[in-house]
Amino acid sequence: MNCREMLNFKAHLESLAEQRKITSDQLKHFLSRGIQVISPENFGLDNLAKILPRIVIGASTDYIDKMKVPYQATSYLAANSQDNDNIGPFIYKINGRKAGGVPLLSGGKRKQIDNAFASTHRILIGRDAIMVSAVNLMLNKENIWNWHFFGDFFKENDRNVYEDLCKLEKKIGAPGPLAYIIVARSDRTFRRLNFIQEYEKNRIAVLDKKRDMHVIFLTNEDGYDFAHIGLPESDLLSYVVTGKEFDFCKAMQILRDKYHVRNILNDGGRLMSNGVRDSGLLAEERVTLEPYPGNDVMMNSEETDPTSILGKKGLGIDGGELEGAILLHSIVIGKERANVYTYPLKDEMVL
Repeated sequence: MNCREMLNFKAHLESLAEQRKITSDQLKHFLSRGIQVISPENFGLDNLAKILPRIVIGASTDYIDKMKVPYQATSYLAANSQDNDNIGPFIYKINGRKAGGVPLLSGGKRKQIDNAFASTHRILIGRDAIMVSAVNLMLNKENIWNWHFFGDFFKENDRNVYEDLCKLEKKIGAPGPLAYIIVARSDRTFRRLNFIQEYEKNRIAVLDKKRDMHVIFLTNEDGYDFAHIGLPESDLLSYVVTGKEFDFCKAMQILRDKYHVRNILNDGGRLMSNGVRDSGLLAEERVTLEPYPGNDVMMNSEETDPTSILGKKGLGIDGGELEGAILLHSIVIGKERANVYTYPLKDEMVL
């Protein structure tokens, strides 16, 4: 691949290998994995291109085609919790605030770059499936986190960009109906969250039959035995049962083999994302980094809650913000940065 981004990334990887920050096997992995670079301008999406001139994905289509599990990525907004020069720590939530304080991370105003970043990521990676933990789903049960949740911001603020996002969705195309994947590891999860009762009251948006959305539960035998009576299987509702014990890797293999899911946008929350990363199955994270939103938002006199930290400068393999990650691509607009980080996958598990 002769694109400028790949050549730059190759040089970056070789430098990390020389410094022994990645192994020779990891270097070979990343080089054979490749990247994808999408230029909205080449699709005639000139208004979107002004915000995102390049959209980079951390694996080639050839590599993704060979994978026996879905290519999995996440998307986050995070803000600098200290008034420093992009050092961090960067936090993805503010405990004790409505909606986890997420709307406050950008100073209480939705920003163009994050909405464009999140929208395109959902169109490109989430076109097969969006995956959430059952806990996160129930915390946001009235919402469906597809690209419109972010992209509709442009309906009022920049109609031309909104129309470009619609065109991008049509040009990329989806191989089938969008699937919403819900991770409920056992019957205890269904019981604790009153899942069936909330479904019967039609309070869970993705399970509303009017939405015509395919929902797939990932669970174990006990979870299936409990849930399938109140949540019966149908054309729109399926179960992936991994056995007596819940096996996430096996669930991913079934999703790829049986349901032909090539790409998953992981919207499951930080704990779930970290677990997937540690298992060697998380390929990339797309994060919009916001500057310090001010003392009124952050309450600077208080110590940063360690459970809210997404990352901090210096934690990454290459000194970036995310532990275990390498910065693949970055777009800087003002004091905001839209970054794509890539994680090494375990080829013996994914190929």
